[in-house]
Amino acid sequence: MQHPPPSRRALNRARSAEAIHAAAVTLVLRHGLVGATVDAIAEQAGVSRRTFFNYFPTKEDAVLATRPPRLSAHDLEAFGSSTDDTFARVVRLMSAAVRSVFDDLPSFAAKRQHLLKLHPALRDRVERHVRDAETLVKVALAASDPGAPSLPLLMIAGTVMRYAFTPAADGSIDDSPEAIDRAIDAFRAVL
Repeated sequence: MQHPPPSRRALNRARSAEAIHAAAVTLVLRHGLVGATVDAIAEQAGVSRRTFFNYFPTKEDAVLATRPPRLSAHDLEAFGSSTDDTFARVVRLMSAAVRSVFDDLPSFAAKRQHLLKLHPALRDRVERHVRDAETLVKVALAASDPGAPSLPLLMIAGTVMRYAFTPAADGSIDDSPEAIDRAIDAFRAVL
């Protein structure tokens, strides 16, 4: 089934987000994280401060091309209707929540890793998003299976995710469903 082409509005939104992100990266590389202000990023991107915040909640999100995690209706439906065991269901839902944090900008995973190495303070923002993703999964798990041991499941799911999303030598990250399945199988073998 072919999807209709994106609307002009969607294309404009994507261009604006890309311009803000590119400006943020350029200014952080040039002036450091503290020196790259929201106002300077907005000016470089050719948008207002208000428009900046329509696209990214923080300067760090603009630099990393991240956004707060979310779970779509499809993600929740897949979680609720899956016949897999709770462990696999939680890992897959956590994967969906964590993947939602990162914009699908082409080939940005390696650059993101580079920026995180240059500016370790950016890790705080990623860690905050991961904690928020865990909260979303915890709420979904409690609604689906109130008796499930959520804390141990979330901790193991987080470890499986770190294992699955470990960057390759070239900085790329395979976050495909197959990579998640391989990680689940690896941890099942150990557990």
